[in-house]
Amino acid sequence: MLTKDIAQALGGRLDGDGMIDVDRLVHPERAQHPSDLAIAMSAEAAAALPRSKARAVVVSADRVRPGAAFAAVISVGEARTALAKLTALFDPGPPHDAGIHPTAVVASDAEIGEGVSVGPHAVIGPRSRIGPHTTIMPQVTVGGAALIGADCLLHPGVRIGHGCTLGERVIVHANAVIGADGFSFAPDLTSVEAFTTEVTVTRVHSLGNVVIGDDVEIGACTTIDRATLESTCIGRGCKIDDHVHVGHNVTIGESCILAGMVGISGSVVLGDRVRLGGGVGIGDHVRIGDRAVVAAGSGVAADVPANAFFSGYPAQPHRQTLEQLLYLRRQRRLHDKVQAMASRLDALEGTVKK
Repeated sequence: MLTKDIAQALGGRLDGDGMIDVDRLVHPERAQHPSDLAIAMSAEAAAALPRSKARAVVVSADRVRPGAAFAAVISVGEARTALAKLTALFDPGPPHDAGIHPTAVVASDAEIGEGVSVGPHAVIGPRSRIGPHTTIMPQVTVGGAALIGADCLLHPGVRIGHGCTLGERVIVHANAVIGADGFSFAPDLTSVEAFTTEVTVTRVHSLGNVVIGDDVEIGACTTIDRATLESTCIGRGCKIDDHVHVGHNVTIGESCILAGMVGISGSVVLGDRVRLGGGVGIGDHVRIGDRAVVAAGSGVAADVPANAFFSGYPAQPHRQTLEQLLYLRRQRRLHDKVQAMASRLDALEGTVKK
């Protein structure tokens, strides 16, 4: 791709040669070939530019511009957005063969759209439908009556349960499981007294499914459980990290961000644009409002209002968490003062007794 085309795609400013043919994005210090494009939008990377062998470079417009050592300089605005566009331009996706591999097992009544790729040892269940130009990598399983939209990418080992629905342009990373049964049992064992030797634990069957909206990305080894009767729903544009668990009957709104190791119990409702930091745990039947943020490692046991920032264990408004931490740090000083007062009081009492 030519430097002039890259600049145009980024909406950036090009100074210098627009005809350099670029085939690789690299850190400035890793540049080895004339076709390498050095990415220097952070302070650390920009500091390495004087040592770079690259001919072309992308820099953040608010940083000091590199000298004349570069034949082409592309200046961009918001660095993170520019990086997203750049990586999309140069990402060909995982290598795969076109068409259906001979070792794949595809049900006779499955509907396979135009341009679909099905890799080795993949299984496509009966009455399932695969949308156009979707890529199904090796050893993926798509259950019966599942619906996969257009332009999706299912990485190796993904399991899509029967009756589940994925929208368009959904990416599911390796070994994720969509549509496992929910963790639901009878009777209600929420109290210690209820779980006696006479109690037989009986599973509540999961008759529902999982519905995933367009442009969702699901990380490796993440699990999303099907609902008991209706649907576990993941809204359009959500980004879910690796090793996340979403329980049965959960509803997640649009454009939510769930970092790694988040655990969401059953029947939780998340609004739109909610952000959950790594390792957040959410108790069952909790509601989290639109645009709320929960800090990493927090444990949420009660509802969180819209636009709130919660943290801690149990989670509470972040300001309260900071106040509690501040008081904890002052405890040693308070303890020393109390000890000093006690010593003085003992001394005074001793004087009175004499």
